[in-house]
Order: sequence, then C-alpha cells, then structure tokens
Amino acid sequence: MITHYFLKDNQLNVTEDIKESLWLHVEKPTNEEIEHLSKKYELPKDYLTSVLDDAENARAEGLNQENFLIPALLLLQFPYVSTSPSGYLQFNTYPLALIITPDKKLITVCNYHMPFFKAILEKPLPKNDMSSKLNLVLQILWHLALTYNQNLADLKRQVDKLEGQIQVSTENKHLYQLMDIQKSLVLFEAATKANFKTLTKLASTTEFQDHHAYHNHLHDILVETKQSMTSAKINLQLVSQMNETFSAIVSNNLNIVMKILTSLTIVLTIPTIIGGIYGMNVKLPFAESDNAFLLITGATILLCYLAIKYLKKKNLL
Repeated sequence: MITHYFLKDNQLNVTEDIKESLWLHVEKPTNEEIEHLSKKYELPKDYLTSVLDDAENARAEGLNQENFLIPALLLLQFPYVSTSPSGYLQFNTYPLALIITPDKKLITVCNYHMPFFKAILEKPLPKNDMSSKLNLVLQILWHLALTYNQNLADLKRQVDKLEGQIQVSTENKHLYQLMDIQKSLVLFEAATKANFKTLTKLASTTEFQDHHAYHNHLHDILVETKQSMTSAKINLQLVSQMNETFSAIVSNNLNIVMKILTSLTIVLTIPTIIGGIYGMNVKLPFAESDNAFLLITGATILLCYLAIKYLKKKNLL
C-alpha cells in the first residue's frame, strides 16, 4: 500500500496529489508497486525488495556523493512487538528502507507496520533551517532510536519481575519466558550494532558534515542508538546470568527432593526389615507372647523415630 504525505505548517497530512507529496510511505509492497516505483523514481529494485527479507542486514548504498544527486538507501532494522509460540511477549526486528531521492521526496518501505509511525504523524516536525526531506529523515531515525530504548526498558521490567518470581518458585513457564527475553535481546543487540554502523556512514557524508544542524541532530540519534546497543548488551549478560542461576536453583531443588526421598526410603526400610524377619516361619522372640504385635510395633516406631531424629540432626531430612 502506497500513501503520500505532504507538509503543512510543519504537520504531515495525507494527500492524493503526488506532486506536492514530501513523503511516500510504502507498507507491504506488491510486485506491481515495486515495478511502478522502480520505473517512476529510477530506483534499483533491491532498494525496494530488500524489506521483503526479514533477515536483511542494515546497510547503506549511494552515500558517497554530494547533495544526494542520485537515490541513496538507508536500510535499518526497527523493533516490532509480537507474541512468541510459548505465549509470552517477544520483540523481533525487521528491515526499514529509507530512500533519499534527488528531488524533494523521501520514500520509506517496510513489510511490517512501524510502531513509531503514529508518533511521526502526530508530532509536528521541528522548525529549523534543514530541508523538509532531511528533517523528516532525521525525525524517523530519532523515533526509531527512541523505540529501541523504550522496548529495552520494557524488557528490563520483565526481567526484574521474572527475577522476583524465580525467587518464589521455579516453573517451566519461567524458563520459556526467560528464553523469549533472551531471544529478543540477542536480536536487539545485533540490530542496534548494525544500525549504529550504518548511521555512522550517514554522518560521514558531505551533506551531514558540512551542515551543522544535520550533524548535531544525527549526533543525538547516534548517542541514543549507542545507548540502546549498550543497554541490550548489558541486559543480555544479566539474562544469561539469570539463566545460569535458574538452572542452579532447579538443580538444587532437585537435590533437596532426592535427599528427602532417600531419607524417607531409609526410614521406611526399618519396618520393612522387621516385618520381613517376623514373617519367617521360624521361632522368634515374643512369638509366644499375647502382646507380641504391640511390642514389635512399638519397637518399630521407636527405631523409626530415632532414625528420623538422627537424619534431621545431620540435615539429611
């Protein structure tokens, strides 16, 4: 689906007039739309089809020029909230193509709905001496970087909550949730690292080096991206340690259960042995006594009691 937006009073609005549009946003592009855009704006097809591959790496093409006289591509990864097969919250990363054309038009292409799309439309573009096109590019990049940090904060809250739950009980569902969080952090770390490398290439272009406002705004975006990259790495290490702790707790709980079962087996062996002895068809003590059953039962209970007391003293029960 192709949607055109134009700028009025620094606010983005939908328009049907292709000529006055500033931003052309394409979501879930069809083959026909790809063919149309490629011919109309003289774009390499891989600029448009790259977003169809969910595993596409972040990269930049066509940045080695002055004033963007030919189309340039910024392919970045953005975070996307989903539900894992185990039913827990999980974050994936998908490609977003920003194509800077030689005219006053920006083209963005993605195969999934951008979570920060609404924020871009609702918030007016900052008033500055930048061109409207590059001002919009920087706003998209800024919201993308902020979304990573917001999602990482959500993951951190999940980790803290899970840590409290593990201290109370260790269930399989906690392990599944921990696995989903770890997967999200692995994707975030890889995506933010690749995004930072791509944005660094953008910052080194003549257009951004020569224009002070462009350079400063992009510097702020790089700082946010660096923060999300560092945060993802730290949280991944914490989750890995928590995973090891979880395994240790499960192993320790299993050892405690086995210790208790072994101790109970020892205690229950006493009446079994006594019962086996007195089940033999030979002459035994108390065989002629009328109170034989009570005496044998009492002696068995006493021996079991002494065994339990000894095991508790040795911290085995």
